[in-house]
Amino acid sequence: MDWSLLQGFLELGRHGSLSAASRALGVSQPTLSRRLVLLEEALGVSLFLRGPRGLTPTAAGERLVKVAERMREAASWVPELMAAGHDPVSGVVRVTAPEAGLATGWLPKVLLPLRTLHPGLLVEISVDNRLVELGKREADIAIRNQRPRDAALTARAVGTYAWYLYAAPDYLATRPPAADLADLRHHDLLLYETPSDSRQARWLSQRRLLERVVLRSNSVDALAQAARVGYGVAMLPAFVADPDAALRRLFADRPITKMPMWLVTHAELKRSPRVQAVFRHLARRFDETRERPPR
Repeated sequence: MDWSLLQGFLELGRHGSLSAASRALGVSQPTLSRRLVLLEEALGVSLFLRGPRGLTPTAAGERLVKVAERMREAASWVPELMAAGHDPVSGVVRVTAPEAGLATGWLPKVLLPLRTLHPGLLVEISVDNRLVELGKREADIAIRNQRPRDAALTARAVGTYAWYLYAAPDYLATRPPAADLADLRHHDLLLYETPSDSRQARWLSQRRLLERVVLRSNSVDALAQAARVGYGVAMLPAFVADPDAALRRLFADRPITKMPMWLVTHAELKRSPRVQAVFRHLARRFDETRERPPR
């Protein structure tokens, strides 16, 4: 299959007209029109309905979009793969991680040795609690709390981290003692929740405690600060909250949940020397802290 035919098809679908698509590709309208005819003849189907409002994909055209998008993504990796065959460990590697002590504390510390080993390496740390699209080059390596489902991604389990309940001593002094989880119905609760992670909300809902939530955030750091100033009881990662003298752990031997950590990259990018060097370095550092929280 001639990639230029599919490339033209995708631009036609995106812009809905020959004129706009031809400008985007830098080819003439007759050339783009011929490419569409050749593609439709090769496949034996009509890909667009022609109308006064432009081009509308047929059912066959909509199915082809999914395949062509994957081919375009594969084509975008060609420069990266070619560079990987020649470049030493240098250039930019983008690492994304949630802010909860990982991106803001642990990563800068553990990445420092790479600075000495590879002076030409530039690491970009992106603080992001959402699941970024590695296939769309939003990052080269991601630290996630969910195993990726995309077969194009390579993932390695690097440990788990426990979440407990925490509050400020001054707050606890003004509320009834919490001897059991059922006593939380007398407390104000702080909820961590993101579009891709609703585990805490489910935990509270199962115990009929959602109505006790007085503050919710997609930032662990924000919730930790709210707990410090006495806003209520927050569910926080132990490696973030345990060293904090302004917080006290409730139910010390009862973690609320344990979340896995995954080190993820695109399968094709693992062939890049610089990405491979950072990925292996982070995996080793996680192995060193396995079974105990990263610091």
